[in-house]
Amino acid sequence: MDFKQIEAFVNVAKYKSFSKAAEAIFLSQPTVSAHIASLEQELGVILFDRSSKEIRLTQAGAIFLDYAINLTNVRNTAIARLSELGTKITGNLTIASSTTPCRFLLPQLLKTFYDKYPNVNYDIKEESTKEVVDMILLGNADVGIVGEIIKDTKLTYSKVYEDRLVLISSTSLPDVVPIDTLLSQRFILRERGSATRSVFENALSKLGIEIDKIKIFAEVSSLEAVLQFVKAGAGISVVSEIACKDYIQTGFLSKHTIKDVNITRGIYVVTHNKRPLSPVAKEFLKHIETFSEK
Repeated sequence: MDFKQIEAFVNVAKYKSFSKAAEAIFLSQPTVSAHIASLEQELGVILFDRSSKEIRLTQAGAIFLDYAINLTNVRNTAIARLSELGTKITGNLTIASSTTPCRFLLPQLLKTFYDKYPNVNYDIKEESTKEVVDMILLGNADVGIVGEIIKDTKLTYSKVYEDRLVLISSTSLPDVVPIDTLLSQRFILRERGSATRSVFENALSKLGIEIDKIKIFAEVSSLEAVLQFVKAGAGISVVSEIACKDYIQTGFLSKHTIKDVNITRGIYVVTHNKRPLSPVAKEFLKHIETFSEK
């Protein structure tokens, strides 16, 4: 078993395609196929189900993937540490983030981090909280930033920000909206899997109100779509206060609170506690800690 075989395996698992994996690691498809075949022969198991158009991991492949990613990360960390000798932070950093922190916290974080370490390159992935967590678990991102904790023994969460959710509208609702008024309104909601939606549903549940009791006009897959629908008068919504700040200041939207309800949530950085972090990722985590203390 060598690292070329392991690298080929990890990329086929990531892209679910021999050809796309070959492009990613600059090898020919036959070479990647040969690496996988020799790895399967050496391990004595079949790693991929090739019976359908999309390549899928077998049970043995899923078990081996975690070990393969760990081996790759250890090798990359060793190379980075030896080349830098602890004196220079360079390299690539892949950050997966849910919508609100990606758009309203991450730019400031990366600007101040860049001021200290200008030789770092970034790959930013904006996804739902669930997808961010999946990327961390699969090794497709170094660091995740999310608005909700999805428990897993392989994950470590650290709170970096306290976020407040507010009710927004384009109408003349009162500053404090009673529950009965709230239930009479049309709602624009984020898709299931969004941390904002999950926190809102939990807040309603504590009031004894299930999500099917409110009038849902539309479910949308982006924060920007929520803001535009509400701006157009299609309904109301609950969003992060920092996400709608510009719209409030320019008068496009109005901000309200729900009577006797204070909806807050933490913004968390999440990492895989079974995999070693690169020097760049470690330094970025230190930077986030400094940011959260301000």
